[in-house]
Amino acid sequence: MLKQDYRYRIRRQAWFYLITVCCISVACIAIANLTSIRADWTQNHIYTLSDSTQDVLDRLDEPLMIHAYITSGMPQPYARLQRFIADMLQSYHEAGHGRVGVEIIDPASDPNIAGALQALNVPKVQVQVVEHDRAQVKQGYLAIVLEYLDKKETIGVVQSETGFEYNLTRKIKKLTGKGRIKIGISTGFGAHSIQDLQQFKAWAQDDYQLVAVDLNQEKVADDIQALLVVGMLHAPSKAWRYHLDQFRMRGGGVWVLASHARANLAQGFAVQATDGDAHDWLKQDLGVAVEPGLVMDKRAQRVTVRDGVFQSQIDYPFVVNVLDMDDAHIITRNLDAVSMPFASPLIATHPGAKVLLRSSPWSAVQNGPPFDVYPLMSMEKRFDGLQLQAHMLAYSRTGSMDSAFHQNIIKHHDTHLKHTDSGRLLVFGSASFLDNEFMGGTGLVLTLNALDWLTHHETLIDLRSRSDAQHPLAALSDSGKSVFKVFWMLGLPVLVLLFGLWRWRVLRKRSGDLA
Repeated sequence: MLKQDYRYRIRRQAWFYLITVCCISVACIAIANLTSIRADWTQNHIYTLSDSTQDVLDRLDEPLMIHAYITSGMPQPYARLQRFIADMLQSYHEAGHGRVGVEIIDPASDPNIAGALQALNVPKVQVQVVEHDRAQVKQGYLAIVLEYLDKKETIGVVQSETGFEYNLTRKIKKLTGKGRIKIGISTGFGAHSIQDLQQFKAWAQDDYQLVAVDLNQEKVADDIQALLVVGMLHAPSKAWRYHLDQFRMRGGGVWVLASHARANLAQGFAVQATDGDAHDWLKQDLGVAVEPGLVMDKRAQRVTVRDGVFQSQIDYPFVVNVLDMDDAHIITRNLDAVSMPFASPLIATHPGAKVLLRSSPWSAVQNGPPFDVYPLMSMEKRFDGLQLQAHMLAYSRTGSMDSAFHQNIIKHHDTHLKHTDSGRLLVFGSASFLDNEFMGGTGLVLTLNALDWLTHHETLIDLRSRSDAQHPLAALSDSGKSVFKVFWMLGLPVLVLLFGLWRWRVLRKRSGDLA
């Protein structure tokens, strides 16, 4: 009798809990549909408008219209993406305080819309759906068109939630701004030209206009806000150095990418060495020395290597996987990892310098030239007999800076500038960082952050970085890997077995008590 009463109470209690949970769920769904309360629990808050976006919207002088062309009835994940776009655009509308209009249109509702989108070069999205037990290809649109005064900007295809706010705010900023910012690329002395950096140019050209600058012949034009020196092979002239110095003294941002070897991947895994005195000027003028050799790091990036007909992926120590970054600097504080190819160690001689990127404690330096960068050599053989320690790979300076020259050395030149309080300087120990083969991922994010910082346009840096967060796993020792393998193969089944035995004993004891 006691046993039957116990089972009855358990059954009644279970039904009570089930009905209560169902009622609470229905009430929560009803409340959610009737209110606009939202909570963003993602780590990077990709569902919440950032302060950067709010700042851009607050600067609107005229009304902005956002048209979202979204085909209804799309399968997952596009249906979820459609809801996300609608929610985010509503947030833009509310943050605009009457200056941002939003319209969501189904292109299938009007045959004229498809023609208008085609004129704007907006592509269709093709997805495979299963309808009436048949696989079919369905075409639709996931596009955004912005209108501001008489200008238009488009986002042809919204691909995912990640990066949506950055892309949309960037388009608004471009649409309502005063044009692209000019950035100079220094030519001569073996440095990379704009034509050598096609991938970098493709990513930067929406916000920046890249122009070639011959510092050996003339000073930097007044409308250029930053200057890049990428991979010089030979020592520059004194006139070149003076023009760069005076550009820094007027507050222009300078980014130098220098190492003792430059990637030459057209000939396989090969590098081109620089002259021995190519970087002496950096120590004299900028307060940073490029040490001889190339950094090798056991915590390296994986690359694909072909050996005859076989292809494999290996850890290549000359492409350093940098995890040690300055969390306080706006350029790197939201990044988790970045690759630095064929880098030389840096030593800062100026007290105001800040370390931006550093290799792991398991890195060493291969002396050269010549450099042996053959990818299939074993890691143990490469590092045999070398001292392991972390090396600085990038550094920055900002604020007060003095000229490296005591007087004007150029005839008929403007007044000599001796000091600036708004200088910005970056030095990377990798001449190949902007090469086409390495442009992508967090390296691209870091590059765009650097351009924004050098030109004093930092509004979108936090937004860009948080949209591209990566979370690499921490490196484990061989003994740590063995422990995890043993646990998952033996330890976990043993735990499940012990839990089953404990549960069986509890139920057996409870049955005995009821009897």
